[in-house]
Amino acid sequence: MTINTNNYTLGMCAIYFNPNVAWAYLRVATSMEATAYNLGNIVSAEITPDVSYIYHYISDKGKRKRDKTALNQVDISIPFQFDEINWTTMKRYFMASKIGTDRLAMFEETLLEGSAKLKFDTDTGNDFTIYIPKCTIKPDGPINMNIEDWWTGPMVLDVLYYETTATPWSTAPYGYMSISESTDGIG
Repeated sequence: MTINTNNYTLGMCAIYFNPNVAWAYLRVATSMEATAYNLGNIVSAEITPDVSYIYHYISDKGKRKRDKTALNQVDISIPFQFDEINWTTMKRYFMASKIGTDRLAMFEETLLEGSAKLKFDTDTGNDFTIYIPKCTIKPDGPINMNIEDWWTGPMVLDVLYYETTATPWSTAPYGYMSISESTDGIG
């Protein structure tokens, strides 16, 4: 049944990033969370699929009629905002390399490719996890240095196509979602 108030969802996600593509521990419940970069408190996040299509037309008595639609391009991005201004988030935000024990050289690193896990544990609704075998993480706008509110910084995970013959990525090259559905008691 589609209409079910148990399917309404309220909550936010945790984002984990590891600088290894298709990292072996990505799908291990606690290993990814214990050893990957936890990007701290995520105050907003969204998943943005951008799909482009190409159309084919036939000509029939001077009129063009569409007879085919095909998928032409797929992009998936996950813009998010963090509010923990610390060493790890600033290093990622400024693509910085470490200088000594207390300094970062800004924009001295290239974009990191790695893997990510988005974990949604909700108080209301379904819990789900998104596993991404290949992505980049990069800054996505200004850090808001608010006087009357918490500072926030925008970043984005750009999901990349991962071509392999290894399972499960051979059938899910952009990643996959695992969902724990609420049930309505019907079965």
